[in-house]
Amino acid sequence: MPLNASSLGSALADIAADPPATAAECAAAWAEAIGDYASSIVPASASVATAASTLSGALGAAFASGAAAGPMAAALATFAATVGAGMSPAFVATPPAGTVGLSALFAGPKPATHAEGGSNVAGAIDAYLRTGTATPAGGGAPVPWS
Repeated sequence: MPLNASSLGSALADIAADPPATAAECAAAWAEAIGDYASSIVPASASVATAASTLSGALGAAFASGAAAGPMAAALATFAATVGAGMSPAFVATPPAGTVGLSALFAGPKPATHAEGGSNVAGAIDAYLRTGTATPAGGGAPVPWS
């Protein structure tokens, strides 16, 4: 099954409802949720697990900072680039351009529930990743990541 924003939203809401004790543990939980979400990306990528592992460390640093949105966006851009690289050799990937848009999302108003917050963040991540494309290595039109 391709990318599923609602399953990512549920996973992030569950993490928010019962957050891990440390920033590093929270980052690992987020990275696992995002990795699980991206594991069935189309076109397939052989590097989702590597991308998620790297994401965990980068999110840990972001969560420990005072202003996490910028570092989180950078971490997700690296995640996307790594996922795209794993689409080779069958596809030549073009990772998403721009940023996830977390700064605007985190500026408020704050969500009323964990479910709403998880859904909002998942929606931003999903919309961002779906702007990536992959061109068949043997020729053909680019296809959006899905």
